[in-house]
Amino acid sequence: MLTDAQVQELWEKAQPFPGWEQWQKNYCNLLMLIRGLSDAELARPENQELLWSANAITPLGPGGSVKVSGAFTDPEVVDAIVTLRHALWPTEVVERAVVMSEEGERILGLVSPRHGPRRPQARLWRLFAALLPSDFHCVFNYQAQQNITDLLLPKGTAHNHILIRDRLRKALGPEQDLVDHVRRSVFCWWLHERYEAIKSGQLDVAQPNPVPVERGNPIALWPYGKQVKANAAPKRLIEAYRDVVQATLPGISRSDLVEDLGDMEEFKALSLSSRRSLVSRVTGLGLVEERDKLLRPTQDGHELLERDVPDVLVHRMLERVFPLASILRFVKAEPRTRGQLISYHQELYPAWTGEMAPSSNLAWLRALDLFDREKDGRYRLSEYGAAWEARLPQKLPTRPPEVALSDTLFEELEAGHAEEGASASDAPLARPWPGLSTLRQRFQEDAETRSFVLDSSQLTALHHAWHCTPQKRFVILAGLSGTGKTALIRHYARVYCAALDLDVEKHLEVVAVSPDWKDPTGLLGYYNALHETPTFQVEPTLRLLLSAAQNPSKPYFLLLDEMNLARVEQYFAPFLSSMESGLPIALHGQDAPVNGVPHRLPWPRNLFIAGTVNMDETTFPFSDKVLDRAFTLEFWDVNLRAFFEARQAERQPELERTIESLHQALRPIRRHFGYRTAGELLAFVEAAGTEALPEERIRLLDQGIFSKVLPRLRGESSPELRTAFTVLKKLCEAESLKRCGEKLSQMEANNPRTGVIRFWS
Repeated sequence: MLTDAQVQELWEKAQPFPGWEQWQKNYCNLLMLIRGLSDAELARPENQELLWSANAITPLGPGGSVKVSGAFTDPEVVDAIVTLRHALWPTEVVERAVVMSEEGERILGLVSPRHGPRRPQARLWRLFAALLPSDFHCVFNYQAQQNITDLLLPKGTAHNHILIRDRLRKALGPEQDLVDHVRRSVFCWWLHERYEAIKSGQLDVAQPNPVPVERGNPIALWPYGKQVKANAAPKRLIEAYRDVVQATLPGISRSDLVEDLGDMEEFKALSLSSRRSLVSRVTGLGLVEERDKLLRPTQDGHELLERDVPDVLVHRMLERVFPLASILRFVKAEPRTRGQLISYHQELYPAWTGEMAPSSNLAWLRALDLFDREKDGRYRLSEYGAAWEARLPQKLPTRPPEVALSDTLFEELEAGHAEEGASASDAPLARPWPGLSTLRQRFQEDAETRSFVLDSSQLTALHHAWHCTPQKRFVILAGLSGTGKTALIRHYARVYCAALDLDVEKHLEVVAVSPDWKDPTGLLGYYNALHETPTFQVEPTLRLLLSAAQNPSKPYFLLLDEMNLARVEQYFAPFLSSMESGLPIALHGQDAPVNGVPHRLPWPRNLFIAGTVNMDETTFPFSDKVLDRAFTLEFWDVNLRAFFEARQAERQPELERTIESLHQALRPIRRHFGYRTAGELLAFVEAAGTEALPEERIRLLDQGIFSKVLPRLRGESSPELRTAFTVLKKLCEAESLKRCGEKLSQMEANNPRTGVIRFWS
């Protein structure tokens, strides 16, 4: 908030508002004219219209076209307005602001819905400014109000004309006449126009002031591939969207929001998928966004809640929903029948063979007051709709000649989950995907990967395996548990995306394979014909595939963790077939999309697939069909010395030496351990704190090895295994690992009886 001294300094800089001389003159003349009218004269319809249409104060853009003509002759409304200038308002400023606000709300209730479906909020408060110039200013644009509130009122204070004018009065002294009131009012707009410069301390007032015009800037429409195709029309339309935004005010997770909507009377009739879709639509229109894993209103969302006229919703829907802008342009030419509008919808988008999507669009256009319906049933642009149509660009988005996926893309993806600005018809990236040398350098410089032990040959093998055959970007990472197989894929994807300025969270999906998977539904979802409305249950992997197909110029990564816990040939069959043949993946057998999910999906050549596997008795082997389509990379070598050096912890040379010796003793029988186990052994000892004595540290390491390493020792007795046990027992004796030594002896003693050496006996 500016200090009084700063406000005074800016006031002096602003004078005499060069370029605004005529505006101030017209503004002042209007106030003098109104002040000179008697109550009887003010009550006349022509003067009521003058009050409601006070563009000399400021134009209101689309908000200025809200219907109020019936109020000019409504005795109750007219009496309330005439009384405003004689009312005894409280002298205390906060109380006065509350009482004036309440009276304004009361008058709005008299005007709407009696004289029009939309509340003329901006027009009424401008009327207040004409009758009560000492308490109001000329700023009615939402963002402008937020800016001057930030400059003039304490943080956290909601915008209020009365509080703003009182603050200026305290900083600049009382006004002397109407001219002073006009100057204070336009000073508020002056502050808004220079908001960024004032906040940055780089104010330059040398240039003349352009006269403020709120006709609205041209709307930059999203390209066809990015726009949502039609918009579902829930009951209560605008109010339903407001309810969703309202529910996110305290911050709420997406799943909790969907559940809470189901508990609200207004949404009980909606199915779970419909509620999810509604939340996705509100998110996709930019009214709510995810911050800290919770959905919260955006600035646009707050504006939708705080303003009766849904300008922000009109703007976002014209910008992002196809083909609303084209329909406005179509109706501008001449009034159209419903049948003509349906046919035009289907001409623009042939996939709409029925009336559902066109009917939803028409419902929205009427709810937003962009259309009027004539007595003969034809639709024409309302005054409000004409004002918005005038802001549309000359060239509107159109459907390309061939669109493979974006016609049928899953609706939540269309509502905001697709990558910014992308479509199936996008041109390739301006810069190529990163090469190996770029990735290697980024691995060396990245804060996270600097402490990650990675053999250069592993990175080389992974990169070449993923880039040598674009249609089959599939690698299997096999080997020892805890060697960083999963971490390598995560780091690779993160570094790769960072090189392209992409958010890895939207381009990487890690899926834990379940042992009970016997079909692809865990990855691709399934068609649910038993639902009250047949629907498609979508899984995270399918969302990633849809994104990859929608954005072919950008990379996407799928990591299947513990891939062989289930039979790969069963649950992964569609992937194996499509990556070999290049044919689409079949998703369901319906003729039309279900929930927007197409019946088949082109195989995305920008999809990088990796599977991590551990080959032991708990997993399934791979068939040749799988191995033929993948590059297999093996992870058995473990560089513990490099790992210890890279750890972000105080070094413990004696313990590290013991762990390394243990690792070398187990290596010949392939029961050695990875970095994860080594790190956990050290962490187990470090948990005792820095004051632990050396003897205590040895006892803790002894217990750690007993708990983490010895249970892995199992197998039929063999010369190699017996030799390893001899080495291990000597090591335990030399390093005072008493408990481990005793357990090894016990395991050996059971060998003659069972023929098998194992920890559990």
